[in-house]
Amino acid sequence: MRPISLILLLFFTMVSATLQSQSWSVGIAGIYGDDIKNGGLHVRGYYNVKGDRICFGPELSRFIKTTKTHNGETFELQLNEVNLHYVFELNHHWGLYPLTGLNISYENEVETTTKKEHSLTKVGANLGLGVHRAIGQWILFGEYDHLFSTLSQNSILLGVFFTFGKKTETTNTHE
Repeated sequence: MRPISLILLLFFTMVSATLQSQSWSVGIAGIYGDDIKNGGLHVRGYYNVKGDRICFGPELSRFIKTTKTHNGETFELQLNEVNLHYVFELNHHWGLYPLTGLNISYENEVETTTKKEHSLTKVGANLGLGVHRAIGQWILFGEYDHLFSTLSQNSILLGVFFTFGKKTETTNTHE
C-alpha cells in the first residue's frame, strides 16, 4: 500500500471516529530526528476517551529533504513517517504521559548524478514519553520517542494541540 493511501485511510478513520466522539484534538509540532539529522513538520489528530485521559489517532511527520554522501555518491533523502499512537495521560492539566504506537516510515533516496531513485517502506513500533500543560482547550506539549525498526531513530517534538467538542468532566482531585 502506498503511503498516501495509508494516510488517507487513517485520516478517514479518524474523521469517522471524531464525528461520534465527545472530544477530539488536532495538533502541530516541530520535529527533529537524530538518524536523518534534520527537522520537519508534524501534524496529528486524536480521538479522546475516558475523560480525555486516553487518546489515539494518526500522526504524520515530514522531514525536510536532506543531502547525504555515501561511498563518494551524493543522495537527496526524504523521510515521511505515519504513526498511530496511543497516549495514556496521567494528569489532565499538567502531566507526564507514556506513549506507544505503530509506525510506517517511507524513505526516498535519489542519487543526484544519475537520478537513480530508491524507495523503502518499513513498519516499526514507537515507545516514548511526553509532558504537557493544558491551558483551557490549548495543550502545549513536548515528546521524545524511539522508533524500533530498520529505519530506527529518536525523535523530539515540541508543539501545540487544540481540543474540540464536549469535554468530559474528570473526578481527579489532583488537578
